[in-house]
Amino acid sequence: MSFTNIRTIFRLIGILAILARYDAELLSQRFWPLRLLTWVVGLLPWIRRERRMLSPSVRMRTILEELGPTFIKFGQALSTRMDALPEEIGLELKKLQDKVPPFPIETVRKIIAEDLDGPVEHHFVQFDPIPVASASMAQVHRAITRDGQDVAVKVMRPNVESVVEQDIRMLTALANLIDAHVPEWQRFQARRVVDEFAATIRNEMNFLVEGGRAQKFRDHFKQDPEMHALAVIWPLTTRRVLTMEWCDGIPIDELSNHPELGLNAEKISRNIITSFFKQVFRDGFFHADQHPGNIFVRPDGTLTILDFGIIGRVSMRDRVLLAELMRGFLDRNYRKVAEVHLTAGFVPRHTNLDEFEDACRQIGEPIFGQPLKEISIAKLLAQLFKVTEQFDMPVQPQLLLLQKTMFTLEGVGREINPDLNMWVLAEPLIRDWMMEHLGPLGKVREMGERVKKINDSAAMIPDLLFNGLERLATDRVRLHIHASSLARLERRVGVGFQRQAAAITGGTLFIGAAIMVAAGLSVWWYVPPFVLAALYFMRGMRSVR
Repeated sequence: MSFTNIRTIFRLIGILAILARYDAELLSQRFWPLRLLTWVVGLLPWIRRERRMLSPSVRMRTILEELGPTFIKFGQALSTRMDALPEEIGLELKKLQDKVPPFPIETVRKIIAEDLDGPVEHHFVQFDPIPVASASMAQVHRAITRDGQDVAVKVMRPNVESVVEQDIRMLTALANLIDAHVPEWQRFQARRVVDEFAATIRNEMNFLVEGGRAQKFRDHFKQDPEMHALAVIWPLTTRRVLTMEWCDGIPIDELSNHPELGLNAEKISRNIITSFFKQVFRDGFFHADQHPGNIFVRPDGTLTILDFGIIGRVSMRDRVLLAELMRGFLDRNYRKVAEVHLTAGFVPRHTNLDEFEDACRQIGEPIFGQPLKEISIAKLLAQLFKVTEQFDMPVQPQLLLLQKTMFTLEGVGREINPDLNMWVLAEPLIRDWMMEHLGPLGKVREMGERVKKINDSAAMIPDLLFNGLERLATDRVRLHIHASSLARLERRVGVGFQRQAAAITGGTLFIGAAIMVAAGLSVWWYVPPFVLAALYFMRGMRSVR
């Protein structure tokens, strides 16, 4: 047996011992060997006393913290799946702390020297040996570069990859057991959850990925007044070392401790919500770990977000569906909400719409019956996901991550501004976005983009055709084609694509103009597209001749 296998066996024994000590009821009730071990361990009086002092949810959190960094990260990811867990356990998992003792400065210097091709002194005129933060995957040091820039240097923990990969294998085996032996949990797709977590944590172990996300976020918010996105210092960034602009601000949960700064809590809370809805609807790319420790407030009241280990993506289709879903609730149009779910495929086609509409009304009306400042979007979505279980709604991981982030941000915003109402701030943003993308002008713009793609594709087809013929010739496939025939073929293909492009463009312009007429726009809007459509049709007719 190899050393790696022996180490894996000892790791598994350690995991079982911790599970048995704290009695992980969710698992011990399902698997009799663990249930037996839990009973045997529970014969010890001090173990029984310890269990009585801790609630099941606190015991679950303690288990994950004692199992180490991979399981802490997994618990944090699992806390986004409030549909798969009892509510009290899900809320407790949100408290998981990812803080561990720092590793030695000598190790930090060694990693930097290996990755940046030279000792620390070659790249930094000042490097603080005491880290400002230390977590399970990495720790952060403050430094000053050779050109005088104040930066934060994030360095990966040594040997963390091997530990994580070993734990991922165990989580995968556990997920397979759950999928095979716990039928009522199959809709939560435990193996899929673990696979998604594995992909996320592997990305966290590559700082080039995190740097790329931070850069994308910065590009999105270059012109926005709510957010200052930090710059990545790419010459000093590798897989194991991430160097970024230093964050000049205070953590948002320490705002009340600094009244001398005179910061406007209402403006800051508004910036939190506005920036988040821009991330989701405008960009389709949002920071999915916006807990108070990752949100800083700068002296001018703008926000800065740290740590891009977890991000969420929302496709244009999901953005449209989400906007329609939220607008349905805003208008208290529960039939619309039910229809959106059916159209999106969130519920099976055989679902009784009347029953589902009634279920949506049971969710929405009690929430809307509260005082305005108590109304919560995140609570609404959480209730919706729970109710849809009875309608066999498959889990939507991207929307659950979104709901978890909303829940966190509402809590952060209301902590500094108790009168914050996400609905009031969200409604105009959602309506404006829908008007821009789903209104008449949005439809015309979308058609124009499609026409451009079709034209670009059509222009490439002759080249693809002749490249294919060239490859056939290279592969010694003999095709006896006379040169004049090939020239005629080329002309006919070219004319055919010209006619097709002209017809598609003209048809699109005509439909766009018709939409403008139906929308009641001014004649100056729809006459030019009609004229251009006619010109394109005439061009296509000339191509025929």
